[in-house]
Amino acid sequence: MTEIRPFRALRYNPARVTPDDVIAPPYDVVGADAVAALHTRSPYNAAHLENPAGSGDARFAGAKKTLDAWLKDKALVRDAVPALYVYEQRAKIDGRWVNRRCVFARTRLHRPEEGIVRPHEATLSGPREERLRLIRATRTNISPIFATFLDPTHAAGDLIAKVAGTEPDFEAHDRLGDRHRLWVVTNKAQIATLTGVLEATNITIADGHHRTHTALDYRDEAAAKAGKRWTGNEPENFALMGLIPEDDPGLVILPIHRLVKGEVLPERFLERLSALYRVEVLSTDGGAEAVEAAWERVQANAYGPTAFAILGVDGPHSIHLATARSQEAIDAAMPQGLSTASKRLDARILTETVLTPIFGIDRAALAAGRVEFTESAEETREAVESGACRLAFLINATRVQQVTEVADAGEVMPQKSTFFYPKLATGLVFNSLDD
Repeated sequence: MTEIRPFRALRYNPARVTPDDVIAPPYDVVGADAVAALHTRSPYNAAHLENPAGSGDARFAGAKKTLDAWLKDKALVRDAVPALYVYEQRAKIDGRWVNRRCVFARTRLHRPEEGIVRPHEATLSGPREERLRLIRATRTNISPIFATFLDPTHAAGDLIAKVAGTEPDFEAHDRLGDRHRLWVVTNKAQIATLTGVLEATNITIADGHHRTHTALDYRDEAAAKAGKRWTGNEPENFALMGLIPEDDPGLVILPIHRLVKGEVLPERFLERLSALYRVEVLSTDGGAEAVEAAWERVQANAYGPTAFAILGVDGPHSIHLATARSQEAIDAAMPQGLSTASKRLDARILTETVLTPIFGIDRAALAAGRVEFTESAEETREAVESGACRLAFLINATRVQQVTEVADAGEVMPQKSTFFYPKLATGLVFNSLDD
């Protein structure tokens, strides 16, 4: 069902650049200070394209000018023959090193309703418009979309692992110490194996929903301009994706904890919470060790019943544990029409049974910044103790299988339901739409 094609990537020339200095995180996980640091790190850093300097249309015109200059001085070189590209990241997560491997390919775009390239999360119009202006200017996929696929016979995973056992064509380390390696795959039999595995499965977007929608919008613009001359095989019909087997052991989703702003708690908060949850006081004097112990209690319920640690109810150092009284009661409190898969998401359960009915936090309040997010339990503790937020909830991470199940149901998760880590780096390959 999924069509992938080899392509002639634009890649950095190690003879002209220092690999460690040119890769960058994707645009949506770096703030202004980090972008400025990346810009000063190297005149060839991928952030000059991904997050160009300036304002308005000049930003995107500048990205195009930069890209052309890099090609002219051969800092970027286009591969001579079409290829697929194996990419391996080695990152430290919770004190242990994790390897994750995927394949970069041109992947045919489909609308969500077609059920082939399935989203799991809603998008915002602002980032989509910005990314659209960038692709219009550069006609290049700067950063990849990240997607998972089914590999029941492990044919793709085994091949990817075999390729990753050879000498890489490109290697870089980022400032976190994570290693990024790339292999160019031109062997026709290997390409046929990977293509065949993907043909038998649909894919689920893990990260890059805005990039996916932007690519679709750009494709539709190009098709409208071409009219009857449109064949469906133009480069705009495809987007750069990093494709990973769903059962890859390095596919990690981090939790996204909720930080609630506001000066006072809702009236009778604990009493109202107790209707669906058993509430237990874990600590009254907090501290890092107490928060870590509370987080371990939450994680022990990763497969149910749903549990949250709540920081700040009785002062900045208090910690409570709320555990669902029954799954049936939680299901009954969720919006009608939701699939079982969606009803079992801790992020949605917290929203539908606590944040919205008790705090009055609806979509508009979320968009206005009433709730902030962090992947770190320690940052959560610091935010409550410093007064940066009034209350915080530690919640379990969404599991990879849940992402697929929600997509299978044709639904999407609330924003900030998943944080796949590490992010795919920008700068390993670029996909030019000028064939």
